Amino acid sequence: MRRPGWVLLGLLAAGGLMALLWPADPAPGVSISQRAEHAAQSAGAQLSARVIADTDLPPEGTRSLFDHLVAQNDGLPYPFEKVVDWLRDQAPADRPPVTLMIPLGRSLLKAQADFERPRVLVAADYQAPNTPANLGVTARGQLFLGFVENAREIEVISYNEAAGRYEFQLVQDYAADGQRRIVYARRAVCLACHQDGTPIFPQRPWNETNAQPEIAQRIVGSRGPHAYLGVKPQTALAAPERFDELTDVGAYTVAAQRVWIDGCAQHSTCRRLLLTLALRYADDPGRFDATSAEARALRAQQQAAWPVAGIAVPESDLRNRDPLASARGWSGVVRTLFAAGRQSDVAARTNADLDAFDRLPRLPAELDPLTPRPPKRTLTSSDIDGVYALAALFSAPDLDRLRASANHDWAALEARIDRLPDAFFAPAPFSRVAVLQALLASAGRPAPGFCCLQTAALSAPVAASVPPLALAADSPLQPFARYCFACHRGNPNAQLDFMAGDSEAQVRERIRATTKIRDALDWERYRNTDQAARLMPPAESPQHARLADDLSQHPQLLEQMRAQVPGLFDF
Repeated sequence: MRRPGWVLLGLLAAGGLMALLWPADPAPGVSISQRAEHAAQSAGAQLSARVIADTDLPPEGTRSLFDHLVAQNDGLPYPFEKVVDWLRDQAPADRPPVTLMIPLGRSLLKAQADFERPRVLVAADYQAPNTPANLGVTARGQLFLGFVENAREIEVISYNEAAGRYEFQLVQDYAADGQRRIVYARRAVCLACHQDGTPIFPQRPWNETNAQPEIAQRIVGSRGPHAYLGVKPQTALAAPERFDELTDVGAYTVAAQRVWIDGCAQHSTCRRLLLTLALRYADDPGRFDATSAEARALRAQQQAAWPVAGIAVPESDLRNRDPLASARGWSGVVRTLFAAGRQSDVAARTNADLDAFDRLPRLPAELDPLTPRPPKRTLTSSDIDGVYALAALFSAPDLDRLRASANHDWAALEARIDRLPDAFFAPAPFSRVAVLQALLASAGRPAPGFCCLQTAALSAPVAASVPPLALAADSPLQPFARYCFACHRGNPNAQLDFMAGDSEAQVRERIRATTKIRDALDWERYRNTDQAARLMPPAESPQHARLADDLSQHPQLLEQMRAQVPGLFDF
């Protein structure tokens, strides 16, 4: 009798067991490139599709929340643990962001993550208080990060208040020896999975995350029990549940914009009534009457303009997937061995490696984020869910401030809504900030500012399609690229973006024009003095450590860099 091992080898040679261990593509025929092309061509005919831009870069004069926060921080912290701390510090009472690990996920960079270096997800979960001069940031459901260390890339989804849409960005080459670069991703590629422009996340019980004991145990087995990138390897189910809720906020934010624009079309009366009811509901949900005369009037207004096909609430939930199910049992062991070798050969290393991603084994269609998803719900003109969705965009401090501005007479506030000009209700993205500023100004009070609206102090946005600056091997800019570009090229803060430029000549001219660089590189003069803080790179940065090491081999390095910047007496 033949031994089982020989039987196994025979089946493998014949190809019979190979089909079992390495199943054929369960959803053949549609690549991510094809889905991206379809996403780029399938802009709807509705008014919202014309009012809310679908360009890769944000509309002129607008930027993502992420860009604004990074610019105000003078740059993105490094390493990633400091990013997690930074988001916690932004929140009232140091409220930490929601954090998770997914070692075996479904993102474009899924083959770069594993149990030793899992993908780390972070979501801001706070609403900052208002001050007399400024409105607070409502980052809850508006800022999400995903980082894969092996890929050296952070994926960012954050809301654009002025444009009424989520922006998709990448922080490329995010590593100790990298030249960090913040760019706007190719939107059509992102929308292939993030359909309708929303954040997405799996449904319960979230088997892909480290809230599942077996996943957490394998992470601990690979890298030990200590935190990784500021995130603990084990977490409670409350973490993915909250993350799921925050992505649902995104879906209803997108739907709210569609109701505001498409549900009322060109009718300012409809939007005025929608805003009135949204704030009335936000003020006192328990006493809100969905059958009131005003609610019936809103339904009538909507019926006159509502799209025939209805208004879709995007499906932000992916079906739960157990990534370990196929690895259990004797066949799973063999399949895992084959999979590991095959994935490592073709793994997508950045979000631009679409061909490499398409060569990976495909997921079943029902689990694949690329598969078109039906809407979570389709609203009709008789639905007033837009009231509830708009109400959710206002924070508790917002409502307190509105009440105070009306001396706690809500009828007086609604009268001020009635007096806003029709132009305020023209078809345009809904903005919580614009509404608050208009209503507070109408009470004779100074309109409050907002941290994350004006773009004059920001550098120009960069598209991912624009390649990094190519330098000749002997270029005098090579040391600047090695030690300085990470903070001073592509920084959203325009004052710190003084090494920007499309060509080597442009960058050299900007460096020559920034005379403070000479002092910042004068280590011999300022080191160990009370002026040491002016030295660059910053003392705690990896670039500083690298420059210090290189100086031991090339003592003239700093003087060579300083020579690129004219001195006071250079002629």
